[in-house]
Amino acid sequence: MKTVRILLASLLAAAFLVAGCGNQPVPVAKIVSVSGQVEARITADQSFAAASVDLQLMAGGAVRTGKDSGASLLTVADSAKVDVAADSYFEVRAGDKIGFQGDGKAVYDVNKQQKSIVVETQHGNTAVLGTRFGQLISSSSFELYVAEGKVEFTSKTGEKRQVGAGQQLVWNTSEALPAVAETNVVESEAFFGSDKKGFEFNRR
Repeated sequence: MKTVRILLASLLAAAFLVAGCGNQPVPVAKIVSVSGQVEARITADQSFAAASVDLQLMAGGAVRTGKDSGASLLTVADSAKVDVAADSYFEVRAGDKIGFQGDGKAVYDVNKQQKSIVVETQHGNTAVLGTRFGQLISSSSFELYVAEGKVEFTSKTGEKRQVGAGQQLVWNTSEALPAVAETNVVESEAFFGSDKKGFEFNRR
């Protein structure tokens, strides 16, 4: 299944490169599934409209989900799968950045990379080489859970925390950045578990 997903991403990347010749912007991600009320914008200067499967997003494009809704994206450059949960916002980026996660929840499945790629948030950046992890974000809190691999979170003030498989970083942002803690089975299932098939990941 992992091989199929990598092949799909390679084919998408080739198609996007052909489509992006000349002065036209090159898509950096594609919506691969939609459930419920999901809106998207293709570029940063466009308005949001109803999202659809196969919609290609340029850098600065974004998806936002309503109640009991969700969407899955596949990035072109690094074959990262991003599952955006209900009541959440995610904006795609280019280069070494997967995107910007605003308020809400997203789960990431990133294939092993030669260099780190980054997810930006309002509280800091999460750098990954290849991992399965998720984040839950609000204006006053930041939660990071890692299921596989290892990530490094860097706060806006430059403090760093390395979070490995089976660990979590739960932070009330009005307080000091805490130490990393172990995640128990109940907490892990509460965060990663879902009845929605669109939010299930291929286990490696």
